[in-house]
Amino acid sequence: MRTWDGIAWLREAREFESDYCVTFAKGLRPLELLTRMGCDPTTAAPMGFVDATEAYFDTGVEVIRAGVSHGWAFAVENTGARGFDPDVQAAVSVGTEAVVVYSDVNPVAHFVHARNGEVTCGFAAATPECRFGTDPNLLLPHMIAAGLLSPGGDPPADDDTSPRGCELRMSERAFGLDLPYDLVVHGLLTAAALREGLSEPLSVDTAPARETPGPGPGAV
Repeated sequence: MRTWDGIAWLREAREFESDYCVTFAKGLRPLELLTRMGCDPTTAAPMGFVDATEAYFDTGVEVIRAGVSHGWAFAVENTGARGFDPDVQAAVSVGTEAVVVYSDVNPVAHFVHARNGEVTCGFAAATPECRFGTDPNLLLPHMIAAGLLSPGGDPPADDDTSPRGCELRMSERAFGLDLPYDLVVHGLLTAAALREGLSEPLSVDTAPARETPGPGPGAV
């Protein structure tokens, strides 16, 4: 079996410059995850990290790349945060569970877990005591173990603790999430372009996803 990189490396990855959005969905195939996120499957094609970024600047349409590792499909966004949209989280998690880790340019890190179309637990890493969702205490033991919270459920008093690092470590340990660095940064992943004009919640097609690459996102 391939080695396990985890996801904590996102915190220091110069390729993302502290700005990333990665969506994980258990048991899905890469193209199915992309389709649920609102990508057009007819544009699917293998694409590298740099090419996906350039495709966005060439067309103005975001391209999302996806793969699979250790039972979870993952979708990496170079130029957007589609996975942080609550409607997308609902669509991605229908019939399964999903995890989204997102850091904006400030940088403020966020975590969201969803299951069967509903957000169960979410929080900003800087304020882990302020959680939302149908089961906000779902990950409380994992949050304490990772250093996000003290044993009493309050933020830790240690000023040297990095909330972003703790949030990512908690995510990888609680769910066994893995993001293979070499494949994501240097390899080819299935990529597809977002459909334009998306505003309504996505409908989930339960039919098998089409895995045959089309002309590629750059052709949008």
